[in-house]
Amino acid sequence: MPWHWGRSGGRQTAEDPAAVTAEALFARCERPVGRFLVQMVGDRSLAEDLLQDTFHDAFRARSQLLAAPSPEAWLFTMARNRALSALRRRRRSIVALAHLPRPRERSERDVQEVVTLRDLLERHLDPDERALLLLRYLHGFDANELAEMIGLTPEAVRQRLSRSRRKLISASAAEVQPGEER
Repeated sequence: MPWHWGRSGGRQTAEDPAAVTAEALFARCERPVGRFLVQMVGDRSLAEDLLQDTFHDAFRARSQLLAAPSPEAWLFTMARNRALSALRRRRRSIVALAHLPRPRERSERDVQEVVTLRDLLERHLDPDERALLLLRYLHGFDANELAEMIGLTPEAVRQRLSRSRRKLISASAAEVQPGEER
């Protein structure tokens, strides 16, 4: 779609020196504004997106563009503002990523222990008992919170947790062969 700006909304002719056509402005400013954006954000792909957004916004605000003493300066101002916003978003993303917990390196033994524990839970506990232990010990819910989740009293939850732990400990002890370390 060709870009047209004009006070009457239609294509301006070359005889009207005050007229600014989108084609002429884009042709004149595309490379300098694009280079400026690449210099600002350091990423060609992002700069291209910002350039398109800048010209899109310029089209939508063409009445302001036409009233500006320097349409080129107006476009560079829009491009600058878009670049600064993109840099702020990038910085916030980097800070947010830095605050995420880093997964620790797991050794072969750690992985094997997790697999063994999962197997033990599945073989010796029913789904309700497994869910209760997982919610308590892996996800940190206390007896009051668990009671609300499953519709029991906190005391009943504590009793079920105790029974499930004893059941799991007994099963684990029975599986340890003589001479093996735990």
